[in-house]
Amino acid sequence: MLSLTELPDLVQAIVGGNTRVLAKTPGVGAKTAERITLELKNKLAEWRQDAGLTTSVPVGVMPAIQEEVEMTLLALGYTGQEVIQSLQAVSKDANMSKNTNAEDWIREAISWLSRSTQL
Repeated sequence: MLSLTELPDLVQAIVGGNTRVLAKTPGVGAKTAERITLELKNKLAEWRQDAGLTTSVPVGVMPAIQEEVEMTLLALGYTGQEVIQSLQAVSKDANMSKNTNAEDWIREAISWLSRSTQL
């Protein structure tokens, strides 16, 4: 799967229940993709909880978007603290607080994280 799909896209597909992305992998049909989604979504949720990301909800972030952004950033190797800081920073942007596209939130969070590490 990772040879056909980038890790952030794979995590987003699992969290979002997008079985079509998973089913593009040779040998993975619709039923297998559903099973992978169900099983890994729970594992990613446990991972998210272990990272301590279940209690802090930044203002302006819808819970479904927050979950998807957190899981994707964790999968990319960011720490729980970095994820929380980036979401808090990005949520201060008035345009982003109205944005319901998780991919935009992820891009902005990664952009913020890359700027903050250069300081």
